[in-house]
Amino acid sequence: MSAAPSLLPAGLEDQLPPWAETEAQALSTILETARVFGYDRVKPPLLEYEETLTAFAPDSLRKGFKLADPQAEGLLVVRSDKTGQVIRIAQTRLKDEPRPLRLSYGGQILRAKGSQLRPERQFTQAGVELIGVPDGAESQALIEIIDLCMSALTNAGVQDVTVDLTLPQIARAAAQSDPVLIQALNERNAALAESVGDAARGVVNLIDAFGPWRGAVEIMDQVQLGKDVRELETVAQAVEARHPAVEVLVDPAELRGFDYHTGLSFVLYAKGVRGELGRGGLYQAGDEQATGFTLYMDSVLRALPAQNPPEKITVSADTDTKEIARRRAAGEIIVVDLA
Repeated sequence: MSAAPSLLPAGLEDQLPPWAETEAQALSTILETARVFGYDRVKPPLLEYEETLTAFAPDSLRKGFKLADPQAEGLLVVRSDKTGQVIRIAQTRLKDEPRPLRLSYGGQILRAKGSQLRPERQFTQAGVELIGVPDGAESQALIEIIDLCMSALTNAGVQDVTVDLTLPQIARAAAQSDPVLIQALNERNAALAESVGDAARGVVNLIDAFGPWRGAVEIMDQVQLGKDVRELETVAQAVEARHPAVEVLVDPAELRGFDYHTGLSFVLYAKGVRGELGRGGLYQAGDEQATGFTLYMDSVLRALPAQNPPEKITVSADTDTKEIARRRAAGEIIVVDLA
């Protein structure tokens, strides 16, 4: 008898014990943390009409597998990110709900292509969106989002987290759509930026400012970035005060993955873990100001301590069923021997 084929598509994998259970527990912990912060859970569908998603999702969140709907005319998209779906829900089904609107989510996504740091194409995404941020409350909203994110990761068991605060709107302005300057920002290559001439000065300043937030603020103050630096300083101080074990850095040259973000943003890393744990920041949801974060559960799993298989106790088939039920209710894992 020949073995059944077991090859899976690139970027897809089976999740085996104990990691499947570990992910489920971590996801539950993250969403429970969001709940006690006042965020209500939503569950959008796996598929959307391309036309519907295009109307609400930023360009960078529309990329995914496409297929024809056999039950109706129209092209379907398999979600590659849940943020655009939550924006759609907020602006349609929940458009009359009081603002700010606090929503959380968790579930699988599928991407057409992986990246060098994240070759996985299917993974679980968890996050929250705070939609309808009042004018003038941007810093406070972002502090809440990062506080919630760090609390969720801590509750799930993740340690040694670094928060990189970013200023994508300033980096975009400094690059002036010049491909060489964009490359210099992505590579943190000041020498490449300087090859462009005087126009590169702003890019070089942003590259030089990377590091612990206090030193970065001093450098950015010298080039008079004003209000954006004060906002960054306020957020960094608050994060450090609430989560003193977290290292707060500033990476003002970061552009990748922040296509639709309009203000102060952040990326999360854990020491020794491949890929980012997640990211978030300020963005525009239609005519509403919003902020939120996304956690990538594949990276979160890599940041958790090694898992030991749970102890399973085997009992004979003639064991009293009430005794088995009592022990299971007490938390023991009881396996009945079928032999």
